[in-house]
Amino acid sequence: MSIIPAIDDKTAVKIAKTYLKQNHDYSLIAKRLTFKNANYITAKDETTHSMALYELKERENIINKVKQHDLTSGLIIKYRFIKSYSVNQTLEQLQQQDMKISERTLQNKQRKALLLVYSLIPDKDTKLIK
Repeated sequence: MSIIPAIDDKTAVKIAKTYLKQNHDYSLIAKRLTFKNANYITAKDETTHSMALYELKERENIINKVKQHDLTSGLIIKYRFIKSYSVNQTLEQLQQQDMKISERTLQNKQRKALLLVYSLIPDKDTKLIK
């Protein structure tokens, strides 16, 4: 049973993974303005910085929604795609929080969580309002 009627699950999972992995890039963009000399900051830099902060916040909100749905799945998404942990590192982190699951269960929960993330990704028509 699929959550997404428009495209197949495999494509939805791939899109969600790409969306979450972009968090690293936006983090670097957001930090770039911090290290720039205040005399050389342009309006374009300010706009790019605002957009990066918005994107970071949007990904954080999506992960929080997944955590509300299932805490373990939310943590898996956070560790695997935001912090770029391996499967073993993720399992270790979950065990430290008294969540003992197998690798197979992790893969299943990750897949379902990625489908949920895909359904929560904002449309391209979403506008940033100050």
